[in-house]
Amino acid sequence: LLSPRWHVDKTYFVRVVGQLEADDVEAFRQGVTLSDGLECLPAGLEILEERDTGIVTLREGKFHQVKRMLAARGKPVLYLKRVRMGNLPLDPALEPGTYRYLTEDEVESLRNF
Repeated sequence: LLSPRWHVDKTYFVRVVGQLEADDVEAFRQGVTLSDGLECLPAGLEILEERDTGIVTLREGKFHQVKRMLAARGKPVLYLKRVRMGNLPLDPALEPGTYRYLTEDEVESLRNF
């Protein structure tokens, strides 16, 4: 699921320095080109009520891609948390660095994604 070749949606909550704008949403929709020349696939960016926060959805998963995409837009990331993989919301009760086994229903859900 993590491999970029599978193009599984990965959804993140993000807080940036500055304010997210409509042109950032459009740039993500078009696909951002990073400073090293990497052209990212189109991605989703939803601006939340606090305009320094948003939801980013990628189909890739390159090294620090969310941070790099937002930095390319002049919006350095202050906080980043993955909240969903494919159709599976990540368990908010888990502490950083911990894990739990998936239920049979969750495994089946991922197989059918």
